[in-house]
Amino acid sequence: MDHGEHCCPPWRMRGLTQAWILLALAQGSAHGYELLDRLGSETLDPGFLYRTLRAMEEAKLVQSAWDTSGTGPARRVYTLTDLGWDELRTWAVHLRRLRAQLDQFLENYAQVEGGEKDVHP
Repeated sequence: MDHGEHCCPPWRMRGLTQAWILLALAQGSAHGYELLDRLGSETLDPGFLYRTLRAMEEAKLVQSAWDTSGTGPARRVYTLTDLGWDELRTWAVHLRRLRAQLDQFLENYAQVEGGEKDVHP
């Protein structure tokens, strides 16, 4: 098993998809395929994204409206609500705390790893 860096997009980290979508919408209103581009995801299932956006809309984190301007079919454009901005801020606080905990874990691991010749299960 390769213990090197894992090469999945950051939004694929379990449970962080909503946070990444909120952050992408904080950059400006967008329709689904624009969000796919912002997330830099060639492997994100558009159906999953739209289901997540629908759930976020039901939770009042985002709102949507049909954009009928331009040529081609109408597109649903998503925008962060005030509640969505609050949720994004909450994610940022949570992730900062998690980062501090992960840093502490890695520091402790480095100490153990440095003396691993003395530590055998």
